Amino acid sequence: MLSNDAEFVLLKNNECLKAGQPVKNDYYTLMLGLQGEMDVTVGYHSFTLGPGHMAIISPKQIFSVDRITPDFATQQLLFTQSFLYKSHIKEQVIDELLYLNPEYPPVFELEDNALPGVHRKFKTLAEEYGGSRPFHFDVIRLVLTELLYDYNRACEYCLLRFRKNMNRQYQLTFQFKKLVEEQFIELRTIAEYAVLLGITAKHLSETVKEETGKTALEVIHERLLLEIQYQLKYASLSVKEVADYFKFDNASHFTRFFKLKTGLTPKEYRQLP
Repeated sequence: MLSNDAEFVLLKNNECLKAGQPVKNDYYTLMLGLQGEMDVTVGYHSFTLGPGHMAIISPKQIFSVDRITPDFATQQLLFTQSFLYKSHIKEQVIDELLYLNPEYPPVFELEDNALPGVHRKFKTLAEEYGGSRPFHFDVIRLVLTELLYDYNRACEYCLLRFRKNMNRQYQLTFQFKKLVEEQFIELRTIAEYAVLLGITAKHLSETVKEETGKTALEVIHERLLLEIQYQLKYASLSVKEVADYFKFDNASHFTRFFKLKTGLTPKEYRQLP
């Protein structure tokens, strides 16, 4: 993690990655998968980070690590926007490079011919970060900017293929997930989302199940649970206040829901390290 006065950190291992606990950071995280796999949920997107995959998680974006294989290895770059602003590149360019379209998962597979160059850039960053040569932070900013260009280039290639494969079923599931992200605190039933989408609850349920392997209600509950876990872990609210915030009828109903999903009471979850 970044300390209060740090603006850039390079991690060569799986530090800060722990399965099961949702997190929000105040900095960007750029990850390059080296081997093994890690399943990640970022907002309403779920994806697998594998070898040759590059992902970026934005500040203030809630995310959780759902599964890490024993052989998983990654390199991580933690940095702030202000760190890149100190380069000689226009801020507008930096902003465009860091813009992540919320409609797509923030992970892309690098082309085979691009991967060696990306590995070389990470090696350069490690050498500069671990040394004390003149202008090392200036070099780090330049190489980091190059990596952001690599990410955006991979993004363009992948989105071209991605859009071609967007059938009606996928589009409907995506629209549903987007609505869940926006309204999961207020709306809890399949019927409510079906009304917003102009379809029947049965059609929505069948489509989401076929596309994701999960029921529509599971999608709603998973997003709700992710936010509840974050609030329990990092907010100073009491259990009753958390229950009220998420509009449960009472604390007992809230506790039953949470224990059914996690096997723990809210209090027990808060006591986890």
